[in-house]
Amino acid sequence: MKRKMCFFVFMLVLLIPTFAGCSSKTELATSDNSSVTTAQTASQSPGGEQTPEINSNAEDTNAPSKDESALSQPVEEEPAWTEPDYSGFVMPEATGELIVYGMSGNDLAITAAVDLFREEYPDVHVKFEMMSSEEFQTRIQAEIPAGHGPDLLFTFTSVIPDPFKSMSTHIFTDLNPYFLNDAEFSFDDYLKEAMDCLLFQGERQIVPVEVILPVYKTTLETLADAEITPENIKTFEDYSAACIRYHDEYPENALFSSGGDDDYLTELLKASGIQFIDYSKGTVSISETQFHALMDVCKTFHNGTDHEIDPDHKSVDGLFERMYLCSNVGTGELSLMNSLARIRNHGETPYLFPVIDASGGMTAEVVSFAAIPQGAGNKLNAYRLLKILLSEEIQGGHEPSGRQRYYLQIGIPVLKAASTKRTQAVKEMFFPDSDEDAQLIIDYCTSITRASLLPKVLYRYIVNDMSAYIEGEKTWEDCYKKFMNTLELYASE
Repeated sequence: MKRKMCFFVFMLVLLIPTFAGCSSKTELATSDNSSVTTAQTASQSPGGEQTPEINSNAEDTNAPSKDESALSQPVEEEPAWTEPDYSGFVMPEATGELIVYGMSGNDLAITAAVDLFREEYPDVHVKFEMMSSEEFQTRIQAEIPAGHGPDLLFTFTSVIPDPFKSMSTHIFTDLNPYFLNDAEFSFDDYLKEAMDCLLFQGERQIVPVEVILPVYKTTLETLADAEITPENIKTFEDYSAACIRYHDEYPENALFSSGGDDDYLTELLKASGIQFIDYSKGTVSISETQFHALMDVCKTFHNGTDHEIDPDHKSVDGLFERMYLCSNVGTGELSLMNSLARIRNHGETPYLFPVIDASGGMTAEVVSFAAIPQGAGNKLNAYRLLKILLSEEIQGGHEPSGRQRYYLQIGIPVLKAASTKRTQAVKEMFFPDSDEDAQLIIDYCTSITRASLLPKVLYRYIVNDMSAYIEGEKTWEDCYKKFMNTLELYASE
């Protein structure tokens, strides 16, 4: 019966969620980022005013008054959860088997990791299956809740609609005690902000493997022509205003080289680091001011279709014709260094334009992660494979022949030394005199202030509820109210 219930709950969060109801309290954020709590009771009038509430259990007004000094003492808030206790943890028993699934798109990394595992643990029988992304998703949705499937789940964040909701079912193993009891592993070697961003109620059920860096390529001349001064962009609102200022100067141009309304919304949401839900508490947590600023950028650049940018100008060349503010084709080390060199060769001054996030720093977006399902039968071997995925051989390595593609193909590693290794390798092979550029990229890759993951379920809600504002069909108040209602219902499920 317990397994059936686990399967039911997990499928609800893995597939398109349905609203189960609304909690009695919803935590909202005011425009200055402070939190307020509003009670939703039956005594609230349709206009939003609170009416007196009759309480048959109310305290007798003639009873002796309470001690005033006691009333003045601060009330400590009850913790939303209990910190995990790992004092009795024992590493799982060794087994002679490991079950691993691979999917198209991240096949280089998982294949190389399995090969390294087989070399290091030759006595372990590895059952490794490669499959399409469609089959992969179908299999894990059916098998993991039933206690079957792979011992290690390695996939893109887009495969699971909401990893946080999945973690709320405790379908994955808390890996904190594994790392804490492993003398060979140190979190100091990794981007701490990335490694910690998916913690759920103190548990580390999901471990990021790769992140995308929110740095765009432009030129100081492009910015100056639009009267944008980089050193004056200190907040997310400043960044949003700069984007709109560029549109005022070049109304026919695109914001990013990829162009298109969906691209703007996706790029800005991820880079902004705006939080919508505090999953550990199950409450809404959002700054309306910052979300409004983001939506205004999308509304300003909305034109109903994708920008038709000539394919020859999809990289940095269009910057010189002022076709867009920033080129965002690729965030890897080679792409960045190649762009900087091409801009200089064209006679302009390259500038890596970091998006200032909602916290005043720089937010990276998690794109791939690993987890060990609770039902895995070979957890120790799964943990060993996870460590290989996080090792320098995979984080900073590339296939030995052919095009020598990096095992991590989309973004940058979470292992700090791997980013340095990859950048230096690119410099030495293609740009031997570009020491300053290489160091600049290394600094960006290793100094992100936080990381995030925008569940695709939330993205769909944003599109559904806020598109009418972006398209100018409804007011901000109407759309934002609808979106908040959606969030409140979803957060309380």
